[in-house]
Amino acid sequence: MSARSKTRPVPTGPPRPDWTDVLASLEDGVVVVDPAGVVVDLNPAAEQLIGVSTSHAVGRSVDDALGSRRWAGEIVHGTLAQGAARRRGEGLLQCRRGDVEVSVACTPLHDGDGSVTGAVLLLRDLTLQRALEATGRRAERLTTLGTVALGLAHEIKNPLGGIKGAAQLLQAAVRDPELLRCTDIIIHEVDRLDGLLEQLRELTVPATLHLAPVNIHRVLNDVLALQRQAPAWGETTLRTEFDPSLPSVRGDQAQLTQVFLNLVKNALDALGGHGELGVSTRIETRYHIRRGHGRGQFLSVAVEDTGPGVSAEDQAQLFSPFFSTKAGGTGLGLALCHRIVVEHEGTIAYEPRRGGGARFRVTLPVSDGDVGDTTR
Repeated sequence: MSARSKTRPVPTGPPRPDWTDVLASLEDGVVVVDPAGVVVDLNPAAEQLIGVSTSHAVGRSVDDALGSRRWAGEIVHGTLAQGAARRRGEGLLQCRRGDVEVSVACTPLHDGDGSVTGAVLLLRDLTLQRALEATGRRAERLTTLGTVALGLAHEIKNPLGGIKGAAQLLQAAVRDPELLRCTDIIIHEVDRLDGLLEQLRELTVPATLHLAPVNIHRVLNDVLALQRQAPAWGETTLRTEFDPSLPSVRGDQAQLTQVFLNLVKNALDALGGHGELGVSTRIETRYHIRRGHGRGQFLSVAVEDTGPGVSAEDQAQLFSPFFSTKAGGTGLGLALCHRIVVEHEGTIAYEPRRGGGARFRVTLPVSDGDVGDTTR
């Protein structure tokens, strides 16, 4: 038999993956510990969630690596002690950006003899899930309220037309300056109510979205250029931090412009012509969404100010219709922003700002590459 015939055939299948690369690509945090509860490895997602680099975490006990939030370490120790139990829990972890709510699952590692050789701790960031749940609850409340409000608006609009018509007739018939001033007030207030009813209609009747790739920085720059000319700008200082590498979002440019116009106007009202307005953008690295066979990302836009902020008792009502912290406010602006963002499958939330002030953060899915003229 020839030497060639004795040669073992080389496998032609796909190469086996490098598990280091596999762990690094996971969105969930992975922490590996030995039987004594000492960290032996963790992936980049875990570094972000616990706020400790691999070089500082490896060799330390899992309790030290997780910092003050010891509940997750207790789950690891329980798993190592029982050896076969898959333990779960939810709670807060402290990282560089503050407290983050996570779900935790821990599984023991066994060798060929069945002995426990360590455990794997899986950390999943619940930020997006909680934001979507809150957004969904608010959307349900708005839908219920909208049905009632739309009926009331229809009943109110008809007599308003009669009141305005009668005031205009009266205005043409009187000469007394005081009576003319009264008719002007009536007509002005009817027009104001009519505008309020139109806003209510926009809130309760979803508009058709003309979806296309939108450059979010162009939208923000247009809004800021417009508001710089407004009297409310005063001596406001503008700070922008735009990520130039951001992809487009798939959205309705006019509707998104309305969202950020409302947010910037609110910030300027809070500043009263003095202080700092900040607008920043970034890609969200904390979470993704599933799209077909791939993963879709979110980008984030923050509009913040150094004004008085929003009290804790008012924060829960911020996106409710007719709730306003401003004198003379209609309370429909943020509710309308919420509706538009939900229709774009995004989230909007208020965040207290360190050092005082307010921050509103809008997250939107980035364009998935489909550039058709689809409308919804």
